[in-house]
Amino acid sequence: MVTTRVLIFGGNGQIGQALQNHPLPPDWQVGIYTHEQCDFLQPGAIGNAMRAFGPDLVINAAALTDIDLCEQEPDKAREINFHAVANIAGQCATLDAPLIHLSTDYVFDGTEGRLYEPDDAMNPLNVYGQMKLLGEEAARHGTYWHVILRTSLVFSAFGNNVLTKTLHQLATQDEARAVADQFASPTSAMAVAEGIITIATAILNGKGNGFGTFHLCGEPAVTRFEFLQAIMEAYAPFTDRRPKLIPVLAADLKDRVPRPAYTPLNCDKTRDAYGILPRAWRDDLTIAVKQYIETRT
Repeated sequence: MVTTRVLIFGGNGQIGQALQNHPLPPDWQVGIYTHEQCDFLQPGAIGNAMRAFGPDLVINAAALTDIDLCEQEPDKAREINFHAVANIAGQCATLDAPLIHLSTDYVFDGTEGRLYEPDDAMNPLNVYGQMKLLGEEAARHGTYWHVILRTSLVFSAFGNNVLTKTLHQLATQDEARAVADQFASPTSAMAVAEGIITIATAILNGKGNGFGTFHLCGEPAVTRFEFLQAIMEAYAPFTDRRPKLIPVLAADLKDRVPRPAYTPLNCDKTRDAYGILPRAWRDDLTIAVKQYIETRT
C-alpha cells in the first residue's frame, strides 16, 4: 500500500486532539507536531519540521486563540497567526503539498445581520481576528493549493475552550454569566476533524476544484447565553449543582475585548464541494460533556 504523508501542526489543540482521536485513513502516515516539537516563535522551526517530514499534505490547526492574550501580546499573535502561516504556505509551495488552514468567524465584524458567505468582506474587531485575517491572506498568496476552513465557537472535552471553561465554572461557582446579544454557530472539534479528513482525502485523491475558502460550523446559531444554557442541560445528569444563569449585554462589559455580534456562517459551498453538512451541535455537545466527565472520574 502506498502511504500518504500528512503533517499536522497544532497537535495539542482541540482540532489536533480530535484528529488524533478519530480513525484516520489507513494509507496516511501522520506526523503530529505540538508546540513543544515545533515552536512557531523559533526561527527555522517550521522549515526544519516540514523538510524533515516531507509531507504530501499539511493541516495547520495551530493558532493563538486566546482573545485576551492576543490583545495583550499582539506581537506574539502576529508571529503565530500570521507569520507562521506565511512560512507554512511558502514551504507547502516549495514541496508541492496542499495546505488546509483553520480560520475563524472572527474575521468578520458581525454587522450584516445574516449568514456570512466565504467571499464576504472581512473586517475584524480585535487583534485575534486581525491576525487570523492576515493568516488567511498569507495562505492565499503563499500557495495556490490551499483550503482555508473557517469555523465558529469550537468546543470539545479537551483543553481550554468554551465548554471546559463553562463546566469548570458550573462546578465551582453559584452564578454563571454569558452574553445574550452575540450570536455564533457552536461547532464540535470532532465535526471539524471529520470535515478536514473528508477534504484532505478528496484532495489527495485528485480533486482539483476544491481549493479556496470554505465554512464549516454547527447549527443552529445561538447566543452565548443560550449555549451556556445548553451546556447546563447536558451537564445536569452528572451533577446536583444548579448555578444561577445570568444573561448580560456585551455593552455592559466595559473592559471586555470587542467581539462580533452576529457571525453565523453559510456552509453551502462546503456542502456543494465536499458533501459536508452542518452538524447539530447539541448532539455533539452531549457527547463532549460525557467525555469530559469520563476523563475526570
